[in-house]
Amino acid sequence: MRRPAVAIAVCACLASGCGGDDEGEGRTETFPAEEGRIRVVGREYSFDPSNVVLAGGPAQVNVALDNRGSLAHNLKLFKDGREVGGTPTFEGGRTRAAWIKLDLGSYRMVCTVGDHEELGMVGALEVEP
Repeated sequence: MRRPAVAIAVCACLASGCGGDDEGEGRTETFPAEEGRIRVVGREYSFDPSNVVLAGGPAQVNVALDNRGSLAHNLKLFKDGREVGGTPTFEGGRTRAAWIKLDLGSYRMVCTVGDHEELGMVGALEVEP
């Protein structure tokens, strides 16, 4: 008699997503351009925040990736299909940064290591006036 109750509890837990690590998924964070820095956390296979707004741009910005994953990652920015800059690829447990001139508009954040982009390590950056 207990087995159906356990099965229902397990299915409910899986359907609600319990046990998963959805931290940062779809989260938006705004950074003021006058501070001159953006910080993103990378894990397998996501960025947190995955949506970044740079308010008061355009600006020269220090973009930092805090790699909290166990694999090597990077953060590259693309505008109109062209890479405009980003961090080098580096091992987990470290942070690396790069200075990037960001003009007004929309950018794609991508980890270009292996198939990380296809696995969901993507995001968006918007530079607003």
